[in-house]
Amino acid sequence: MKSFSRDILIVDFEVTKFDIEKGEPIQIGLILLDKNTLETKWSYSSWIQPKQPVSLEQAGLRWASLDQNDLEEIKKAPDLVTVAKKIVKLLPEKYFLCAWNATFDFCFWDKLLKTVGMRTKTANILDLWTLAQVKLLSDENYTGDYKSESVFQYFGAKPRTKHYGITDCEIEAMLLRKLLQ
Repeated sequence: MKSFSRDILIVDFEVTKFDIEKGEPIQIGLILLDKNTLETKWSYSSWIQPKQPVSLEQAGLRWASLDQNDLEEIKKAPDLVTVAKKIVKLLPEKYFLCAWNATFDFCFWDKLLKTVGMRTKTANILDLWTLAQVKLLSDENYTGDYKSESVFQYFGAKPRTKHYGITDCEIEAMLLRKLLQ
């Protein structure tokens, strides 16, 4: 397996809307992978209380379903600034940012860091969607589409009933390891 020059930070946000200007993060998952072994060094997960209340009927959520227990967790959750302060204490000085849809998660990552006066220090990004697509385009056995669920299952993940930041990060870590074998 190839070594990297930096550890890899896998990030996954669940948000109220896909629009970066109008959407608010309501959950984050992070996993830091070792640059040489791709083993997990640490993980972090938190619900995030948005400024605007979230309801079960709200459109635009990234997961398959949101239940009453999730709403209660969101109501009790720390705000974005509090979560950001915890996260920046964990971050290495340099890292590669990695996500399934890197542009989307990068925008919300940058939004999170800005709440504590930071900016993303690097534009070194690994987009798992692109890496998977390159591999699958040359795989004659692959007959699925390029949506996350199809790709994740092809590489061995179990079907998801919900999208949670940390479980999506775990799947993305597995996918990255398999893509780099």
